[in-house]
Amino acid sequence: MAEEMSPEQARDALEHTDRLSRRVRARAYTMRLYLVVCAAGNSVALLVIGLVEPIVLKNVLALATTILPFAAITLWYRRLPVLARTPPPPRWGAYPYAWGTWLLWCAAAGFGTLTGLDGRPEYWIPAALVVAAPLTFAALKEPRP
Repeated sequence: MAEEMSPEQARDALEHTDRLSRRVRARAYTMRLYLVVCAAGNSVALLVIGLVEPIVLKNVLALATTILPFAAITLWYRRLPVLARTPPPPRWGAYPYAWGTWLLWCAAAGFGTLTGLDGRPEYWIPAALVVAAPLTFAALKEPRP
């Protein structure tokens, strides 16, 4: 049998548990941050695709602005001190709709390169904002624990 705890030990254990719980909850904004970083990175990549002229520079910058945000958020997530041993099953909610809408808007915005709208900020800036909207709304809809 385990030894009984004194009231002071029990109080200390509860305070320690409360501190850990607050710490985990304070760090529990990873999906919101992931969606916002994805929205921002994809919008910047779309602006690069539409506004940068030399094709080689356009491709290098578009690739960098697409990959770097995902790499940064993945490295940030891996350094978190607390991870779930068994993550909860995914709550799909608005995610399929957000990613589907994002994909449609990206495809629609991509037609600007085919129609000769390269280098025209009056097209590419609103297109970048529209492309970021579905993922941003999904991030805002994500419940905070």
